[in-house]
Amino acid sequence: MRSPLPGFLAALSMICLVAVSPAGAQLTGIDDLCRLHGVEDADSIGKIRKAYLEAMATGIPEEVLFPFVEDVLRHKLNCGQMVRVLDVTARLRKADLPYFVVFSKVREGVAKEAPPARVVDAAEAKFKTLSESRDVLKSLGSLGYSVRDPQNAAVVVSSYIERGYAPAEIVTQIRNKGIEGGGFAALSGVVENPVKRKAH
Repeated sequence: MRSPLPGFLAALSMICLVAVSPAGAQLTGIDDLCRLHGVEDADSIGKIRKAYLEAMATGIPEEVLFPFVEDVLRHKLNCGQMVRVLDVTARLRKADLPYFVVFSKVREGVAKEAPPARVVDAAEAKFKTLSESRDVLKSLGSLGYSVRDPQNAAVVVSSYIERGYAPAEIVTQIRNKGIEGGGFAALSGVVENPVKRKAH
């Protein structure tokens, strides 16, 4: 008669693998991180965990996201503010826009010890200008311009919008005067002028 021990050990090993699976580690890690930085309420932790995993599901690496969340929690953002920042990050990643710019913006606010509400407002404002920059680049594409580096081009356009240019104004100026003639020289490194066809 064969001993049931090997089967028992195999089953036990499977249980152990499940217990230490990456998903389990993520959940435990983010929960512990919340508690470490003063978020004790189970409902709040659950909301942050959900937003965190949704951000990861968009393709943001955990080794990038986890330290960012720790920086934000260390700055004492409350649950709602933390969720808003993670939501903005996930939406940018889904839209293939440079989410890392929001990371930089938030960390800049943290370094300057800005009030948490202002940090969140800055992150959401950056989301808005980056989203508008995508529309500008689409319009330029329809005019025959070639966007060589969409991520950096979005950052450049968003910086012009933050200086007070309306998205439609940027498109109109470039259509009428070209990139450099319209006053948007910073775009010349990431957006190519339309190729002019020779007349036959």
